[in-house]
Amino acid sequence: MNILTQARLALLAHLSEVTQAKGFLTNAGLAVRSGWFNEIIKSDDAAFPMIVVQKGRDTEPEEGPFALKLKRGFYVIGAVEAGMDDYDEALEDIELDILRALLPAAGQHLPWAPQGVSKIEIGTPEHVPPGSGETAASVLIPVQLSIVIK
Repeated sequence: MNILTQARLALLAHLSEVTQAKGFLTNAGLAVRSGWFNEIIKSDDAAFPMIVVQKGRDTEPEEGPFALKLKRGFYVIGAVEAGMDDYDEALEDIELDILRALLPAAGQHLPWAPQGVSKIEIGTPEHVPPGSGETAASVLIPVQLSIVIK
């Protein structure tokens, strides 16, 4: 299996550990999906809270000696089902869970990532309230995995 697929699958598996049994605030790890968020929340089997890993923007590969370093972009989206007046706390709970799960290990290999994934960078979270016919509130967290391609 190629390193790009391995990195994505490792991220999904790691986020699946976000459960109350493992010390998190939510059980969002029981509903981790890969794909396009706007399609997944419309599906008949959508369960909340959920985490969706959607492809994001990569950076231009950096050249190295006989290798490239690619920052593979993802949007990690946490979603909760809530009304317009009561979504803040539930959304903050899932946001904190995702951020805690993705804590970078400064100067160390990410214990959950395959060899070749050297680090994780986390961008600014963005909250999206329920509306336009949707009952889900969500938080979008940009993530980039630095991957060495040989």
